[in-house]
Amino acid sequence: MAHDNDLPQQSDTTRFSLDEAKPLISILVHNYEASELSQCLDSIVQQSRISPWEVVFCDDASVDGGWAIANEYAAKYPGQFTVSRNRVSMGSAANRRKGLQLCKGEYCVELTATAEFDADYAAEVLESFLVDKFIEHTYIFRLKRVNAFIPQHNPIRVQPEHARSRKPLVSICVYNYNYGRYLRQCLGSIFTQTYSNIEVCFSDNASTDESWEIALEFAEKYPGKMSLTRNRMNFGPNANLYNCTLNMRGKYLLKLCSDDAILPEFVERCLGALETHSDAAFAMVHRTILDEEGRVSHEAPFYDQSCLIPGSSKAAVYMMSSVNPSISQILYKIEKAEGKRMAGNLNDRWFGDRIMDFHICCDYPMVYIKEPLLLNRVHGNSESSKMEGNLLQCIGEYVLLHQLADIADNYEHMQTASERLQPAIEKLGSLCLRYCLRSLLAGDERGGRRYFHLAAAIHPEISEQSAYKEMLPYWGLEDSGRKTLLEQLRGLAQLERRTVSYPPPPGSVPLSDAIPRGKDQCLSFSNKG
Repeated sequence: MAHDNDLPQQSDTTRFSLDEAKPLISILVHNYEASELSQCLDSIVQQSRISPWEVVFCDDASVDGGWAIANEYAAKYPGQFTVSRNRVSMGSAANRRKGLQLCKGEYCVELTATAEFDADYAAEVLESFLVDKFIEHTYIFRLKRVNAFIPQHNPIRVQPEHARSRKPLVSICVYNYNYGRYLRQCLGSIFTQTYSNIEVCFSDNASTDESWEIALEFAEKYPGKMSLTRNRMNFGPNANLYNCTLNMRGKYLLKLCSDDAILPEFVERCLGALETHSDAAFAMVHRTILDEEGRVSHEAPFYDQSCLIPGSSKAAVYMMSSVNPSISQILYKIEKAEGKRMAGNLNDRWFGDRIMDFHICCDYPMVYIKEPLLLNRVHGNSESSKMEGNLLQCIGEYVLLHQLADIADNYEHMQTASERLQPAIEKLGSLCLRYCLRSLLAGDERGGRRYFHLAAAIHPEISEQSAYKEMLPYWGLEDSGRKTLLEQLRGLAQLERRTVSYPPPPGSVPLSDAIPRGKDQCLSFSNKG
């Protein structure tokens, strides 16, 4: 390893400056002595030699007060500190590895135990990296970027005893941004589950409301149950959820949106079914819909009975419908979900989970539970509402359908799914017309025109359908004529909630008939442990 006397000598005329290059420097502070922490953090925030910089502080479930100190500095210097705390000790090596994955910089300065931060020395080492890309240093180094949405199998995350236990650990990932008004209900619903072996992996994207304070409150109330991460700035939902996965130790995973809540039997029902049917990859529940004010509305379950569904049959349904509007409806068996997320593709931000679920179904069956065990919040600030305004509900869906068909083509037994591509595209053209009318009724003339032309671009034959012909004169009418026509067509614009349930796809077996002999009680879980 190179030390100060091993660094390349540079003349004043060849010396590189960090100020010129402007790389972000991550200062990783982990497993640090609380008695020295304030002095260490002061030496970082008060220096001017290194800029720009971020501090990533990782607390390994310490009890010496270091976590409180780090939070004080994060509050005092907004935008500079990412802080994370493990629910139980992971050990120094694992805590360091997690910290490195939280770093966003090009270079890292690592501080642990009671190591002092010397800005002048660190700057000299970092400047030498700009000259010699092969130089190495003990605690200052280049960072390797992690490009994975869900980490590959990690013995730190999935402990062997969980696989053997009759009470496997369930990881519930809650990722949040400015949903403090819903967060108490969300976290409260987790800690009232009838199944007790649960961990909460919480990450906040630099919320400006009371979200972080609420999370700290629950972590204090339920010690050893929550891991906590707060990004120094909003890095987007994927990065926020990725933070959660860095702390997962469970056999099962629920990605719970922070504006949703789960009923007390959610985990017990899903887990019982998945433990009984070990070949199934995930369990999906029905939902009850909440609006912004907490008012409840209902829709019919997608299927008319709880059942075990063959993967190929389920994938064929995914070609025509999302089935589950919310990712919070699914409990995954982690080992069967790994490697199925196709991160980095064009549609990952908005349809990544649907692509993953389809991909999983190419190999495994799934369980459907018709009872509404999720309280799903639907409101104007949701992702789906934003997508509707920028055409992504339909443009993204069009790309998605081709992605799903492409995945299906790699499996001999998935022919039924791939053959549904054209019918699905035709259905999408009709959906564009409905969004067109919704936009026009909302006064968005430009959005309506875009959806109208998109319908014909996606499915040219739609111009022969009566709905298209009825809408076509709208664009040549005066204002009064447009209003009259819109009132006549209003019924076509409703994206109605389901009023009827469908029979399960071919090969499905009702859960009551699918329970293997000797497991008729499934698993009996309770809060008593």
